[in-house]
Amino acid sequence: MSTDIYPLFLDEPTDVDLLSFDAVAGTVVDALLDPRLDPIALGLSGSWGSGKTSVLRIIAKQLKPKPGEPVSCLIIETDPWRYDPQLGIKESLIGEILSAIEEALPEEGVGAQSKALVKRLLKRIDWTKAMKLAAQSAVTVSLPSLDSVLSLVKPKEGGDENGPEPITDMVQFRAEFRALLESEGMETIKNVVVLVDDLDRCLPETVVETLETIRLFLSVPKMSFVIAADEERVADAIATRYPAAPEAKPGEETPAQLYLHKIVQTSVPVPALSDFDTEAYLVLLQIRALVEPAEYAQIVSDVSVARRGAIALETVASLQKDEFLEQRNNAARIRPIVHEKTKGNPRRIKRFLNDLSVRLSIAARRGITLDAATIAKLMVLEQYFPDEFKEVTGWLREQTLRQNLAALEAQAGTPQADDEAEQPEPTDDAETEEDGGAAVEAGAGSEASKPRFGDGLIRWARLSPPLAKKDIAPYLVFAASFKSVFLASEGLPESIRDIATQILSRSVGEARRVTEDMLRNLQSSEADKLIHHIGGVIADEPQKQSAGIVAILRIVRVQPSSVATAIAALKRLRPADLKVGGFIQLRADDPEPIVEQMTQMANVSGRKELIEAVAAAKEGI
Repeated sequence: MSTDIYPLFLDEPTDVDLLSFDAVAGTVVDALLDPRLDPIALGLSGSWGSGKTSVLRIIAKQLKPKPGEPVSCLIIETDPWRYDPQLGIKESLIGEILSAIEEALPEEGVGAQSKALVKRLLKRIDWTKAMKLAAQSAVTVSLPSLDSVLSLVKPKEGGDENGPEPITDMVQFRAEFRALLESEGMETIKNVVVLVDDLDRCLPETVVETLETIRLFLSVPKMSFVIAADEERVADAIATRYPAAPEAKPGEETPAQLYLHKIVQTSVPVPALSDFDTEAYLVLLQIRALVEPAEYAQIVSDVSVARRGAIALETVASLQKDEFLEQRNNAARIRPIVHEKTKGNPRRIKRFLNDLSVRLSIAARRGITLDAATIAKLMVLEQYFPDEFKEVTGWLREQTLRQNLAALEAQAGTPQADDEAEQPEPTDDAETEEDGGAAVEAGAGSEASKPRFGDGLIRWARLSPPLAKKDIAPYLVFAASFKSVFLASEGLPESIRDIATQILSRSVGEARRVTEDMLRNLQSSEADKLIHHIGGVIADEPQKQSAGIVAILRIVRVQPSSVATAIAALKRLRPADLKVGGFIQLRADDPEPIVEQMTQMANVSGRKELIEAVAAAKEGI
């Protein structure tokens, strides 16, 4: 099976702007290029997964010169989360910036002179790394002393002017760095823009040291910083070093917030996705594998135009191709709940689609033939309504799944559902509440007797497609296994649980391990409970119907007193669900009420193969 059928979406930033983040990026770029704001440090604030890294990539793309234009803006992308703490946070950030500047400088002329300044500063950074490593070594391997270690690498007097200098001269770093940016070799570079990502993922010490480096060493003309992070998380990290005073008044800025705002002049928020954005994102992700890159880029552009013009997604002409119908419908169905439950977070939306792809793929390999829309609706229940998911799987365990789904959809007014839920047939006295039978009062149509469902279930049920007439039990069993939900019938006595499992097995050989003597030796009450259990299983799980009818016939042949219970179990089956596999096992010598019931069921279905199977059984063919 091709993996393209159910694609997975990488949790990676993208250069393709699916969400019109160019508006946010353009605002940041305008500030970076404004000479009145030089130097500047901007925040790009948003929760994890909101798309901050994608915005950084768009910023970098907008700052890059067009083909044929000279480079006037040096873009440096850095990620403090990946720094090696042993080498020092300050040193890593400064070293990364200096290395990028050195690489951008021309090899000869004024560029060579500026390169000499860079090398001088780089050697100074190498010194700080050497000091940190030496200090750690002195502790971990018990070297004689830190001074002794440093003396081994201390620069000798009289060295060349470009040689490394003592650490104590680091106070001059900022002045030398400024001189570098003002040197002739850097004359064509008007802006050095450092894009800092993932700062909110770092340990508090890394957060503080990165910000201190920006403030103390690198805040000089031509330098600009964009710090993509969840501002609250960064403030929390700073608070570990600068905690709030106990007497602080509610609403006052904390020391951590004051510290952050001193460094970051303002923050540009990455907005959560709107309803339109969520639906568009769901569609665009799903159709990406269906079209060529050029066509996809045009669709993305068309959606962006619709977004800016406040035009409905269904009016975007390039999305109206028939091959996108399933993806459009799926997105429209689940969008309201997915938007709310993910809080418009692109990463969470992508995660939902990935989970859906995994379920679709595994379900297909397990022979579960439900369509993608049905599985998507069940995924919404599982992911966003966990308590209601347990309730629905409980119906399966209690053998009331389809009955309750029909009543739920009738109460919810589910699109395309019947106006009224199908009511179960009245049961015989043999099927009592004590045996687990459905408790349907004589006045089932009265308001007091209608099942009442919680708001969450009703909201979920209103999603299309309706499920009451679909065989969703195999998927529920499969999905419940992911949640460690146990679906074995707790109402079935232990003495017959193994018999129930074996007699309903897909394997004929396994079912035949339940011998006629074993069935004959059951007590009448056990036989009734076994038949009632089988009736509930095959009503909720039509794929087990043929094995179930065969099992019921086998039991009543040796337990005549259970005929009434068997008829009640057969009455629970919907005519549309009937399968010929069980009917061809009917025999002319089976109990007459059973033959009459199955004859009536075949006639009501109107299906020729069922009617002929019953007729052949009566003739002993």
